[in-house]
Amino acid sequence: MALLEVKQLTKRFGGLVAVNQMNFEVAQGEIVGLIGPNGAGKTTVFNLISGILPATEGSIVLNNCELSRMPAHRRSLAGIGRTFQVVRPFEMTVLENVMVPALTRTKNTAKARKKAFQVLEMMGLDELAEAEPGNLTLAQRKRIEVARALATDPKLLLLDEVLAGLNPTEVAENLPLIRQVRDKGVTIIFIEHLMDAMMSVSERVLVMDQGSLISSGTPTEVTNDECVIKAYLGEEDPQC
Repeated sequence: MALLEVKQLTKRFGGLVAVNQMNFEVAQGEIVGLIGPNGAGKTTVFNLISGILPATEGSIVLNNCELSRMPAHRRSLAGIGRTFQVVRPFEMTVLENVMVPALTRTKNTAKARKKAFQVLEMMGLDELAEAEPGNLTLAQRKRIEVARALATDPKLLLLDEVLAGLNPTEVAENLPLIRQVRDKGVTIIFIEHLMDAMMSVSERVLVMDQGSLISSGTPTEVTNDECVIKAYLGEEDPQC
């Protein structure tokens, strides 16, 4: 059963077509990777799904609910959660950072605090609840970013390069968290340039190039796809 259905999704900036008639579905409980060369349009797709940018054309349906005309805050309430490439925690404690998005689901501060602490426990951050994010490592701040998104109780979580900038040990420590989040009932699409990490955790991979979807399949299928290989090598193939 498809949780997310994207049809003919297009975004134009003047004469530039950043996303060109994207069509794909994501099933409930899937972990889907979204890859492509720099400038392929991956983050723009996330911005369109989450409502940060309006689509020029196309349809975005989550759990049978059409989102295309909804503002970002209503899409969050409908079940879209996301992280951002640049981590910017609030100048609050770690716990308070996660309480803020939790308050979008309840006006009860005690409930929001309890929810935030539960999410921090899942992310392995509970012992840092009273710490200031500015004193933490990048890997820990990336986990806070994920925790803030999870505090909104998303059905679909969009992870935008949550492993970027981490060393190999930190990447290895954070990868299991992606599966752990999915096992809690959250469907995931994530963008990542670390191919080994991406392929090890993704069940299916979507590949973009120049705003278009050029391949979709298992990690093995897309890594053997000639169109994908040529896109990453910077070559053109008229059949792709």
